[in-house]
Amino acid sequence: MLDIMRKSVNGFVGILLIALLVVAFGLWGIADTFTGFSNSLLAKVGDEEIERVEFQLRYLQQLQAIEQQFGTTVSPDQARGLGLDREVLRNMIGSAALRAAAIDLGLGQSDEALAAEIIADPNFAGPNGKFDEPTFRAVLQRNGLSEKLYVKDQRDFNIRDQMSKASYERAIMPAMMSEKLFSHFLERRIAKYLILTLDSIDDVGEPTEEELESFYEQAKLRFTQAERRSADLLVLTAERFSENMTFSDEELRVEYEQSIDLFTQPEERAIDQLVLADDIEIAKVSSLIAQNKPFVEIVSAVGQDFDNTDLGWVKVSDIISAELSKKAFAMDKGEISNVIEGPLGAVVLRVRDIKPEVVQSFEAVADNLRQAISLDRALEDMVAFSETVEDNRAAGVSLQEIGQRFDLAVVSVEQFTRDGTLENGKSSEILQRYPSLTESLYGAVIGEDIAMFEAPDGSFVWAQVKDIQPSQVQPLAAVRQDAIAQWKVAEQAKLLEAMAEHLVSQGNSGVDFDTLAKDFPRRALTSEPMTRQVSNETFSEQAVEKLFAVEKSKFAWAPVGFGSELLVMQAVDVIDAELKDGEAKDLIYGGELRKYRADLVNQFIQSLRSTYGVKVYDSAVQQAVNQMAAR
Repeated sequence: MLDIMRKSVNGFVGILLIALLVVAFGLWGIADTFTGFSNSLLAKVGDEEIERVEFQLRYLQQLQAIEQQFGTTVSPDQARGLGLDREVLRNMIGSAALRAAAIDLGLGQSDEALAAEIIADPNFAGPNGKFDEPTFRAVLQRNGLSEKLYVKDQRDFNIRDQMSKASYERAIMPAMMSEKLFSHFLERRIAKYLILTLDSIDDVGEPTEEELESFYEQAKLRFTQAERRSADLLVLTAERFSENMTFSDEELRVEYEQSIDLFTQPEERAIDQLVLADDIEIAKVSSLIAQNKPFVEIVSAVGQDFDNTDLGWVKVSDIISAELSKKAFAMDKGEISNVIEGPLGAVVLRVRDIKPEVVQSFEAVADNLRQAISLDRALEDMVAFSETVEDNRAAGVSLQEIGQRFDLAVVSVEQFTRDGTLENGKSSEILQRYPSLTESLYGAVIGEDIAMFEAPDGSFVWAQVKDIQPSQVQPLAAVRQDAIAQWKVAEQAKLLEAMAEHLVSQGNSGVDFDTLAKDFPRRALTSEPMTRQVSNETFSEQAVEKLFAVEKSKFAWAPVGFGSELLVMQAVDVIDAELKDGEAKDLIYGGELRKYRADLVNQFIQSLRSTYGVKVYDSAVQQAVNQMAAR
C-alpha cells in the first residue's frame, strides 16, 4: 500500500495534492479560516504566543485521553485536582520555547516537505490506498484536532527531531555507570522468613478510661461522621408524557413512509478494486480483461495481491467517487469491469458478492414505530413543560409545590453522603441512576436552585438541597465499643512490632533462624531468588527495600504486602548480577539512557524558558478553564 501511495505522489495527481497542501499551509500561516484562533493570549515565551483556543483544544484532548484511560467521566473539579490545566500549559510553554530556539537556530521544514510527508502517511489513505482528503479530515476530527493544529504539531515534531538528533540524542552514559546500575537492578537475594500474625499476641485486656480517652483523642479522624445532605428531586421522563398518546394506523403508515430509510438495510456489495499505477499496467490489464482472464491472474500480473484490492462489504455511500460507486452497483455478481478512470487514477472493479436491499414491512415495525413517535412527541412536550417548571422556580416556588400543582412525584433523598450512601448503609437508587447529580448537590447550598440536569436517558431532573449535616467527630460515648475494639487492635499491633524487633535483634546477635522460629505455629520459609523490583502479597516494597539494605546473614522486619501481619526475614544469600547477560544489560542501559536524555531535555527547556522569558496571564488561563468547565 505504501508503494501505491508513493507512486501516486510521483505522478501528476500526487504533485497536484502536494501543491494544494502547500497552498493551504501558506494560507494557514496568514490566517486560520478553519478554527478562528483568537488573539486572546494566555502566555508568551519570548515572541511565541500561546492562545486560548489552542489551549482549550489541547485541554480537551488530554481530558478525553484521561477519561478513556480510566473509563469514566472526569468532572471539572477532578480535572483541576489532577492539575490538568497546569500540565497542558506547561507542555505548551515547553513547545513554544523549543520553537523559539529553532527559529534562532534557523531550523525548519518547508511546506512542500511537510505536505509530502502527510500524503505519505498511511493513516490518511482512502479505500484506494492513496491519500484521501475526507479520510484526512475524519482522522483529525476523531482526535480532536483542527487542520492548523495538526500541521503545527507535525512541524514542531520535525523541528524537535532535528534538535534532538543534533544534541541530546547523542548523549551517552559512562560504561561504569551502566555497570553499576546493572549490578544494582539485577542483584538477587534469597530470604528465610517467618510471618507473625496477631494470633501470636495474647489478649491485651480492656483499656482503662484514661487509655481509651487518650486513644480516642489521637485517633479522632477514625470516628468522623461524613457530611450528609438531604434533597428534593423532581424527575421528568418522556414516559410520563407518552402514557396516554394514541395514533391511528393511517398516521403510523404516513410516518413509516416518511421514515422508510430507517427501516431499510441498503444493498451491500463485496468489491475488489485494483489500482493501476501507470500506462504500462493499464495496457497489460486491459489485454487480460479482453481475454476474459480470471481476476486473480489480472491482480498477479501487476504484482499485487488481494490484500491490496479488497474493499470489503460496502454500500453506495461508502465509495467516495460517485462515478465508481454508480459503476460498481450496476455490475452483476462476479463481473469484472474494464479499466475506469477514477478521480485519483485508473482502477478495475470486481463484484464478488451481493447482499440485496432489505426493507422491513410496516406490520413488523408498527409497534416500535408507535413507541418511537410517542417518545418523540413526549420529548417535545417535556421541553415545553420544562419552561413552565423554570418559570415557577424563578418565582420562588419550591419543588414540592411544583409537584403538587402538576401532579408530579417529588422524590426526597434523606441523609446521603457524597458517594450516595444512605444512613442504613445502602445506596440511593435514584442517585446511582444519576451519579453526576450528587456532585452538583454537594456543590450547592440549602435552597439554591441547581441548574436543570439532563440525564443520559433523556430525563430532566431538578434538585434542591433542603438540609446539610456537616461532617463531625462523633463523641466517645457514641463510638465507645468501636473505639475499644480499635484500641485492642492497635495495642496488639504495637506488641507484634516489639516482638518482630526482638527477633531481629536476637538474629543479628547470632541466634539461628530455626531456633527463633521453633515456638511459633507457622514454620519458617525460604523465598525464591528475588530482585529489587519484586512486590507481592508476602514481600511488600518496604520489605524488599529492607532485605536489600542489610548485609548477608543479617535480619530485618517489615509489613507483609497485604494484610496486618509482619515479616521477619534473614538475607541468607546474595547473588551478584551476571555482567555477561548482554540482553538484560542492554535493556537496563536503554531504559536509563532514555531517563538520562529526558533529564537533559528538561534542563534544556528550563534554560530556554530563562533565556526567552515566560509571561503567564493567570486570569486569562483561569477564564479559559472556566469556559471549559461550563461546557
